[in-house]
Amino acid sequence: MTDEVLIPEFDVNGNGSHAGIPNADEADSTEDTNANPSANTPGVRIIGKVASPPQKESTSEEFHFWVRRDELVEKTQIVRTESHVGGETINFYAIVEEVYRQSRKKDIGEEFDAFDGDVDYQPEFRGEGVTFATATILRTDPPVLAPPLEQSSVFLGDENDARRAYRADEIDNPLAIGLIKNGGSAIAGPGMIDLDYLLGINGGHMNVNGVAGRGTKSSFLLFVIYQLLREARSRAEEYPSDPNPLIVVPIILNVKGYDLFHINRWSNRYRPEEHLADWQRLGVEEPRPFENVTFFAPQIPGGITAVSTGCRSTVQAYSWSLGNIIEKGLFTYLFADDDSVNDNFRALVLDLEAHLTDERIENDGTVTRSLRNNAPRTFQLLLDWISEPDNRSQLSPDHHRATWSKLRRKLLLLVHEGNGVLRRYDQNGNPLNLGIRETTDPIVVDLNALTRVPSLQRFVVATILQQLVNERTGTNRVEGLIYLIALDELNRFAPRGSKDPITQLIETVAAEMRSQGIILLGAQQQASKVSEKVIENASIRVIGRSGSLELSQSIWRFLSKSNQRKAAELTVSEKMVIQDNEPMHVLVPLPPWAMNPREATGNPVVDAEATTVEEDDDDIATY
Repeated sequence: MTDEVLIPEFDVNGNGSHAGIPNADEADSTEDTNANPSANTPGVRIIGKVASPPQKESTSEEFHFWVRRDELVEKTQIVRTESHVGGETINFYAIVEEVYRQSRKKDIGEEFDAFDGDVDYQPEFRGEGVTFATATILRTDPPVLAPPLEQSSVFLGDENDARRAYRADEIDNPLAIGLIKNGGSAIAGPGMIDLDYLLGINGGHMNVNGVAGRGTKSSFLLFVIYQLLREARSRAEEYPSDPNPLIVVPIILNVKGYDLFHINRWSNRYRPEEHLADWQRLGVEEPRPFENVTFFAPQIPGGITAVSTGCRSTVQAYSWSLGNIIEKGLFTYLFADDDSVNDNFRALVLDLEAHLTDERIENDGTVTRSLRNNAPRTFQLLLDWISEPDNRSQLSPDHHRATWSKLRRKLLLLVHEGNGVLRRYDQNGNPLNLGIRETTDPIVVDLNALTRVPSLQRFVVATILQQLVNERTGTNRVEGLIYLIALDELNRFAPRGSKDPITQLIETVAAEMRSQGIILLGAQQQASKVSEKVIENASIRVIGRSGSLELSQSIWRFLSKSNQRKAAELTVSEKMVIQDNEPMHVLVPLPPWAMNPREATGNPVVDAEATTVEEDDDDIATY
């Protein structure tokens, strides 16, 4: 009969053959699965056998296997198979890309005819189908570029298999960044990244992509910072005299709302009875909100305090006077928009900056700058000076009147809309000073208050990066010091194709400063709209739930179609982490700290003695 069903029969270990048809390799002891030491190991779970019929051949990159009838195999599960070739055993570690179910019928018409089109009819003879899966090989041990053999047993991977599949056993400097997903709900132990690839030794920087809200980019970056702070303090306690210490200074830029001004308060969504176990699997026995966080926000116009943020902790004001900007060499960053980037305008800005600056080189080679004695002392006086045509003759006569007018318009707009963060009438400001040289709790710097003036948001980012570049070069260098810059919406600060000074500064940090200890933890909804140099220099890339249109862009062509579909379906607690091989699918534990004011409950955590979670009436909010 053409529809004869060949049903696999299994022994207690899952080894077997079709009824009445012996295995082709039973006579060959080198291929006998009973000689496989793993097949008889207590607790090992065999879920199927490698198959390589025509059109489903095994390769050095993937293989197919049929699944025993009583077994549930899921997409994203870790599996292992082993083959005996040339007198040695080769282990293949793989991840299930897709699971298929195939009936024995030739087409849908036969399926219909088997029931005579009647959904209530039960055929006398049950038609049997077969479940099979395609698996992508993550690693072979020993390393060989060859496929597994047909009829090799396939084992469901455990924590040790997952560890070896993603090469965590080869990492000397690991950090847990989630729990490896092993199917829909099972976990296969902690997922590790190599800090040597994150913190500048063999690579640097991390980039996270994801849609707004459900991509939970900021949540993940905060989780990574939390883990890095724990690691730095653990090492300092265990090795106080280490000549190569890990010193971490996290600087978090708050771009949207004032959500990050509550990370030192408990989240009303965090419930130990539900969420603590995930943290403990990562080695964190008692997760807590961030402690002793330092907050900065723009200074209010005409006052000395910061804008209102809703934060229950002290918020320090920051601002710059004209003198502060000249002293730090930041003047050109005030005019860094794309429409300002032409040779004539940039030449005028540079000429004006040189006119305002008194620059001296000290004996040790350091450069000190100050506002020239006879120069305007405030932004308002500078506007008045530019408005007077006679003053323009003090600079090069090559500058056209229209270029001068453009400069005045732009400066007027900046000091008018940015009045507060740029001290229009004051000779002194409160510039950010983030050159800390010891491990510290997070520093949150608000940019949201400057939403009306995007160019000022970019200016603040540039001032921070420039300050850190200065801190990490020359005589200021401190061994082991790592500045972590967490910045969302990278597409606004380093847009693809832009050549303005701020984009170039961020590109320089991405390409050259990782070895100097400046690490960018960047995020965005669409990596395709961010500078290619910034994205490509991120040694670790993370994907939260992302839009299908974005995933179709060329920047994601390294992802398989299966992984692209997976990335579009991730839940808020899931991420795909890409280090140097196939994406690692991880579950990120829900944080105990609040991610917005609606979640925040209780008072800010300021020391290790604050251990209780106070209740209030806040509703559950988006994680």
